[in-house]
Amino acid sequence: MRTKVLLGLAALAVGLSTSVAQNVYSLNVVGYVNVSLQQNKLSFLSLPLAPVDGNYAVGNTIVLDSGNGAQDFANLYSWNVASQSWNPALTWLSGAWDTPSQVISNGVGFFIVSVTNSTLTFVGQVPQGALQYNVPAGVSTLANQVPVSTNFPGSGAAFLGHDFDNLYTWDQAGQQWGPGATFLSGAWDTASPNGPMLNPGDAVFYVNGGAAIPFTQNFTVQ
Repeated sequence: MRTKVLLGLAALAVGLSTSVAQNVYSLNVVGYVNVSLQQNKLSFLSLPLAPVDGNYAVGNTIVLDSGNGAQDFANLYSWNVASQSWNPALTWLSGAWDTPSQVISNGVGFFIVSVTNSTLTFVGQVPQGALQYNVPAGVSTLANQVPVSTNFPGSGAAFLGHDFDNLYTWDQAGQQWGPGATFLSGAWDTASPNGPMLNPGDAVFYVNGGAAIPFTQNFTVQ
């Protein structure tokens, strides 16, 4: 019931990010990122790496355990931009998702409700070059495509949002929405005009009051 109530709020355009403990172990072309999951709590996450084989099916990119049953009946919720609602929940059972072919791309967010305290490891390659984003009209999930801690999604010439667009972060510890941020006159009303600080694997809900917003992020591993 608590999960349904919290997720229902998202349909009213209230969004999120995670405060989970996260560690980047490599910024080479190929690496891995750990995120901490807490028992029976909602974590709002994103894919911080791209799959090496290009296969974004959730069965290939998000693996909760090695089939030992520790995460049986954990759930994953992804946002459907077209219907402006949550997709049917995916359930983890016997080492696999019940809909392993569902695609969740790099740069978007999803909820996981873990059944135990655990570590989720993402494995893949660091996207590089001119990375393309497109924030659709309405409510959507948005995340950094690269595994770095940075203010996101940017402002000024780097990000041309609409006045009074909003984004919201998720407080995993408190299981509640953060205060949110508003875009006005080319900047966010956060501590940094470039938006809230996101760690690798974090995501936000973006409420876009106008047309779709395309923008480009240039990134190269040093």
